Amino acid sequence: YDKKIEYSKSGIPLELYYYPEDSLKAEPTYRYSKQMFDFLENEIGFGYPWQVYKQVPVHDFLYSGMENTSCTIFADSYMVDAVGFNDKNYVNVNAHELAHQWFGDLVTAKSGEHHWLQEGFATYYALLAERDIFGKNYYYWRLYEYAQELKDQDRQGQGTSLLNPKSSSLTFYKRGCWVLHALKEKVGEEAFKEAVKAYLEKFQFKSVETSDFISEVEKSSGTDLKPFVDLWIMGESFPYDEAHELLLKSKFIQEYEMVDCEADNSKCSYYLDSYISDEAKIKIIQQKPTLITSETFKNSLKVRQVLAQVLTTIPENLKADYEGLLVDASYYTKETALYNLWVNFPENRAVYLDETAGIDGLSYNVKLLWLALALNTENYKQEEKEQIYNQLVHFTSPNYGFEVRMNAFQYLLMMQGCNEECLENLEQAQSHHNWRMSKFAKEQLERLNKKN
Repeated sequence: YDKKIEYSKSGIPLELYYYPEDSLKAEPTYRYSKQMFDFLENEIGFGYPWQVYKQVPVHDFLYSGMENTSCTIFADSYMVDAVGFNDKNYVNVNAHELAHQWFGDLVTAKSGEHHWLQEGFATYYALLAERDIFGKNYYYWRLYEYAQELKDQDRQGQGTSLLNPKSSSLTFYKRGCWVLHALKEKVGEEAFKEAVKAYLEKFQFKSVETSDFISEVEKSSGTDLKPFVDLWIMGESFPYDEAHELLLKSKFIQEYEMVDCEADNSKCSYYLDSYISDEAKIKIIQQKPTLITSETFKNSLKVRQVLAQVLTTIPENLKADYEGLLVDASYYTKETALYNLWVNFPENRAVYLDETAGIDGLSYNVKLLWLALALNTENYKQEEKEQIYNQLVHFTSPNYGFEVRMNAFQYLLMMQGCNEECLENLEQAQSHHNWRMSKFAKEQLERLNKKN
């Protein structure tokens, strides 16, 4: 590893590790690290409790990230370049694991029943740190998404009390986050912050349960929180109606809900060219793809990512606009656009492949698609076909991360081109330490055996 060191406002060294060959990825990967560290120290009101903070990427990690006292390790698939940052970045995981230095390491839940005191707090404070960077609308949008997920979980009959040790991660993380948002709204920011600070001071280096935190909030706010606890923490189902009321404090959420092409189609084409939010425009595009015009392609990167996905059949009059997506600053967009153009316009396949040759992408997503399409394009690089095929097979080897390997296996299996080397790699992957990889390998081999 190489590392770069920054210092927080309070003087804590922040050691940011990276593989020597990833030096150009260090800045985009660790972007906002110092800002978030300074923000959390200030927001929590209790100084970072250790002497140093390190972050280290590791190969084929089991989770997105995992904090240890004073050191977080995270999946090296989060090491991204400036373009990859737009598709998948480490910002939220970074903030979440950092928050655990207080909520989890300094103060630890007594048992699984109180697990939300770690995960709910880390999710909430990560969201506050992101609000400081990306703004209030981003914050409300994430809360809106969390609320929809929790509502869906309840619809499926899988909702549980926040104090049920067998609750889902969705409940511990996102309902836990919502509890803290709702609690701050109820008692006010000043009383909430005072309670968090008192809670950390009183219980530092100790184990806690939910009542320890709630009693601090009751003290600082002079409020009886039993009805709140019964509804938000003890209740089996997520209080969606109450959460929705809180969401409507945001004009951004009001606007998003107002725009609904399924209920009122009349103004949708007007909205698409107006100054409404990206999220509202995405909703329109998904509801009414027929409203997409050349003008729609002039929207933000986020909107264009959805345009690439929605337009699987590309009209001739939008062909030139859609081709422009191949040079967008998003590897997901490049991948989707390359595939859809290749399918829609067979006569231009060689042109599209030439234009995207040499792009690796995020976890080689563009490269792997390019190799698969090049193999399936008639009269394209005929003399290099064997070399292209061998390259695709090589991506199934243990030299690469499990996500890359799974993607390469899928292309080869789809083409019925998994040769001896590919099969050996697939068999070896059955005993991989990452459960996703081993499960995938076992399932694919089972399918192959059934076919044979």
